[in-house]
Amino acid sequence: MKSISIHLTDQCNNSCIFCVVNSHQGKKEGVNNKMIENFLKENAGKGYESVNIHGGEATVLDEFIDILKLIKKHGYPSVSLQTNARKLSEEAYAKEVYENGVKLFVISLHGKNAEEHDLITQVDGSFQEAVDGIKNVKSLGAKVRTNTVAYKGNIESLPDIANYAMDLGVDHVNISAMHPVGKAYQNFNRVVPTYTQIQQKIFDMVEVCVSRNRTVTLEGFPDCMIQGYEKYQIDWEENEFKLLFHNFVLDNYATFMEKQTKKRVCSCSQCSRTKSCGGVYKEYLEFFGENEFIAVKN
Repeated sequence: MKSISIHLTDQCNNSCIFCVVNSHQGKKEGVNNKMIENFLKENAGKGYESVNIHGGEATVLDEFIDILKLIKKHGYPSVSLQTNARKLSEEAYAKEVYENGVKLFVISLHGKNAEEHDLITQVDGSFQEAVDGIKNVKSLGAKVRTNTVAYKGNIESLPDIANYAMDLGVDHVNISAMHPVGKAYQNFNRVVPTYTQIQQKIFDMVEVCVSRNRTVTLEGFPDCMIQGYEKYQIDWEENEFKLLFHNFVLDNYATFMEKQTKKRVCSCSQCSRTKSCGGVYKEYLEFFGENEFIAVKN
């Protein structure tokens, strides 16, 4: 799918301990509506099938609904929203967002219960609000994909998180490797596990989803650490994103991520998966080194 992606804000109503953009709950940020409208106008009619909105947390912005109306005005076929779903716990607001074009909600769900999830977000009640948000948008007919970041504190709960999400009616479960930047870098020793530590529970989480006939994907894992499960890895070449991030544009998000945030290790030169695998996050290698990584031969 060819899409454009807009990072609306760093502001958020959560304060997750591994947030990659170091989102804050501080003063309100202004949004450059003119820049956003120009970006939408310049790319309209060029074959982009979707607009993906993310932050921070886009729903905290007073301008958010107006931005959805701009997207509709310029004729984009669909909108997806990456969100913590807290504001979507308000039925009227969820309906307004849905009726202004958002048909896919990508919702963060990092724990199997309030104790686990709220520890990560550092906001009491955020789990229940996310759950209520999922229920609200599903009742409207929207598609929901949850995103769960595997971190030191939820390893054992990963299969349970998938089951809980599916019990809520979630259509698609995405499992993300930790990208150790922002708060994740600041809290590295507290939050970042090795791939070896989480590998089996990741596989268990995938199998739970497969057994219940739900879509499941993996994101950000080196291929050599998910052998036998590579087919579940998101193929960014099939999901081309042009990204507006603050005041600059990345023509191809996947190329940026591979060239700027990841690194090849010695074993990569011998690996049969080199072309499809983007490598390893640089910050991960800074702390853990490269002894974990063994070339895939077949």
